[in-house]
Amino acid sequence: PSVSQVALRIRPMSAAELAEGARSIAHRMDEQVVVLRDPMQDPDDVLRASRSREKSYVFDVAFDSTATQETVYHATTQGLVAVVISGYNATIFAYGPTGCGKTYTMLGTDGEPGICTRTLGELFQAIEDSSGDVEYKVSMSYLEIYNEMIRDLLNPSLGCLQLREDASGTVQVAGITEVSAINANEVSQQVLMGHGGDPASPPPPNAAHLPQVMQLLAQGNKQRTQEPTAANRTSSRSHAVLQVTVRRWHQGRGLHHGRLFMIDLAGSERAAQTQNHGQRMKEGAHINRSLLALGNCIKALSHQASTKYINYRDSKLTRLLKDSLGGNSHTVMIAHISPASTAFEESRSTLAYAYRAKSIRTTVRHNLLSVSYSVVANLRREIQRLKGQGAAEPGWPGQGKHRDIPYTQARVRLRGACPELGHVREEMLGACQEQAALCRDHLLQLEGTALRAQHLLTLARRTRRGQRWSEEGQGELDGPGDSEGDLDTGDECLDMPEPPDVAVAHENIVALLEEQGRLRQ
Repeated sequence: PSVSQVALRIRPMSAAELAEGARSIAHRMDEQVVVLRDPMQDPDDVLRASRSREKSYVFDVAFDSTATQETVYHATTQGLVAVVISGYNATIFAYGPTGCGKTYTMLGTDGEPGICTRTLGELFQAIEDSSGDVEYKVSMSYLEIYNEMIRDLLNPSLGCLQLREDASGTVQVAGITEVSAINANEVSQQVLMGHGGDPASPPPPNAAHLPQVMQLLAQGNKQRTQEPTAANRTSSRSHAVLQVTVRRWHQGRGLHHGRLFMIDLAGSERAAQTQNHGQRMKEGAHINRSLLALGNCIKALSHQASTKYINYRDSKLTRLLKDSLGGNSHTVMIAHISPASTAFEESRSTLAYAYRAKSIRTTVRHNLLSVSYSVVANLRREIQRLKGQGAAEPGWPGQGKHRDIPYTQARVRLRGACPELGHVREEMLGACQEQAALCRDHLLQLEGTALRAQHLLTLARRTRRGQRWSEEGQGELDGPGDSEGDLDTGDECLDMPEPPDVAVAHENIVALLEEQGRLRQ
């Protein structure tokens, strides 16, 4: 199916806007329609009296300032939990100008948790409620894009990370920390202690009441780059991306693999409005540039029939959102605006882009690895059998110079059927390299043996020819011109029976040549 949903949320008027004398110009008419009124038009202008001062926008769902966090979550994100568990990809991202409530919607507060916290809670609850014959593995990573640089929020000491694209075209972040979690209260100890073994940064004061996964989320939020501006006292200076990967293994039904992206975008801003200078102005320029690239992608995808090329490489944000925007993902975009008349231009631009994004359609595919449980069981039995055989034989892993190739191949096949058994690719590559070196040594030895055998066979032929000439009274064969080619010309030498040792030499040479060809292959 092709799935894309666009929602709009109007935040309440702020105290600063009310103090400036701003009035509300954005209104929610019903569950889908939002009306924006132009405050600059003069009602006494006779020439433009027939023009409407209001413009209506229709979305999949619209929220006014009275909507609660729970209402927004149920209407936009709750259904995606089952989608991800079933093996599909999904993306939720908040879009809009600075100070319009994007971070509040995605992260929330302790009393009003946002989409990220609610989604993780419901995800682990669904896993706990599942049947006993289903195995789950959940991992998550958390990063930010700050000034076109990618930082790991769970381990900031890693520095600047790079984007990589695998053979299937999926964009990955190389070297990012992944938290493996069994449930909301248990996470990988390696991640909690960090890669270098140093204790992780202390949790927030109220973390004792939160599960450990939520503590990691709160810890990552504390690492985000936030600075006050004239437009927003807690302005996010970076785009935050939380990725949750769910692997579900059901006996007899294969492996389901789903990914969920939850993205809190930094808001677009005008220097005149934010009154930024120096580093804050540079940050705003990077934010606007990446959001411009995102807007260009949305524009191109909305006219995909007439656009042959979508430039996702203009920024790291669009590269990371490539699948989310026009690829294999259920995508939900929650646009945010301010109802204040002083933010009319920003609100109109956001509404135009969000309305245009409605026409984007993403083709969703089921991420299913079809491997039967019997195949995995057979591979496990094969590994156990090879372990039992190799325990008393040289060459078994850890006992000889060369590792047992069939044992390693069985482990690799089992890993392909069930990835959670561990990383054995490096072991397979090392074993193959050792086997190749061993084959090269054997090949060189066989080539030397074949040369010696051919030399002995030539000497035997020369001896036979000399004996025949001696019997006919023509003298010994001792001239330098009597070469192998001269000796082999004529049919009379072929009529003589070969001595037994020469016949054995012929057979040995044929066997050596066959072995040489097999080793070359």
